[in-house]
Amino acid sequence: MQHDCRAQPDSTCATLSDVTTRIARLAAAVAVGALTAVVATGCGDDAAPTAGSSSAITTEVLDTTSVVATTTVPATIVPPTVAPAPAGWQTVAEMPSLAYIPCCGSNYSGDASPEIPTDATAALAPGIYRAVREQPVDDAPVETSSITFSVASFVPCGTPGVLCEDGFVDGDVGVGPVVREVAMPLDEDLRVVVGGFACADDGSNYDTVHQAATGVEFAALQAELDAAYASEVQALVEDQTGFEEYPTLFAEPRGGFSVPCLMAGVLQFEGTAGPTILLQTLGAWDAGGIEMVPSRSISVSVVSLTALEVAADGSQTLYFYAGFLS
Repeated sequence: MQHDCRAQPDSTCATLSDVTTRIARLAAAVAVGALTAVVATGCGDDAAPTAGSSSAITTEVLDTTSVVATTTVPATIVPPTVAPAPAGWQTVAEMPSLAYIPCCGSNYSGDASPEIPTDATAALAPGIYRAVREQPVDDAPVETSSITFSVASFVPCGTPGVLCEDGFVDGDVGVGPVVREVAMPLDEDLRVVVGGFACADDGSNYDTVHQAATGVEFAALQAELDAAYASEVQALVEDQTGFEEYPTLFAEPRGGFSVPCLMAGVLQFEGTAGPTILLQTLGAWDAGGIEMVPSRSISVSVVSLTALEVAADGSQTLYFYAGFLS
């Protein structure tokens, strides 16, 4: 798992301003910006999947009990045999390596994905795929009970046209072109794992805490975060409040927001259930990359969808990362 540069004081890790830029690019694919007062070392990069042409993208709707593209819920639901969706948030082990965004000039490492059929009705074979979601467009409602995202394969470094860092080794993979756009219900049959943020009791260190739940609980966490952001943070972003002011403004927790330890981000959010979410950015950068503006959905911005896993029995897991992104 290569997503934390704190143990590398002599490395060429970037500052948190670069981290914020990468988060903004991941969420909105727009220009760069900088955190001014919040400083922590971190690094990494992510090659977001791109499509060579619009004709390369197909669209499917998946029900979460089968990887076959269909709009009809099957009459008989076969329960997962490996990792059923838990009831309520539960602490789990680390995510697969491909569910973490690489750190410090390194590549993804893991097994390459199966090839994605261009036929949108064809099943996805068991494996792990790169998944990315974008901010809702201005004229579209923010999703609440479903999630739409693009899917690409992890492919071996050295594959023509696939971006990898120099000096890659066997087992390193990059991200291929987007092949599918997927719309999936956030229901009780979908398993979701989130890598959230945690501080030591004395504030001397931070770590990633992984929790799993169903799509229903994940939808509730997103809705709670978005509502709290609209209530407590959005106006501050609109007023271009400097990041250096947030430690004072949130010295006492407000609406689930508080100041994270070790200056790891601007704010952290702790809802009524689920992992703590780190906010290393508070919105999206405008078209000129000059000012930060409110996100239509802050949960999309800071709870980064990273991977889709299809198990041998056809059950599906979505992985998200919302901890310290280095």
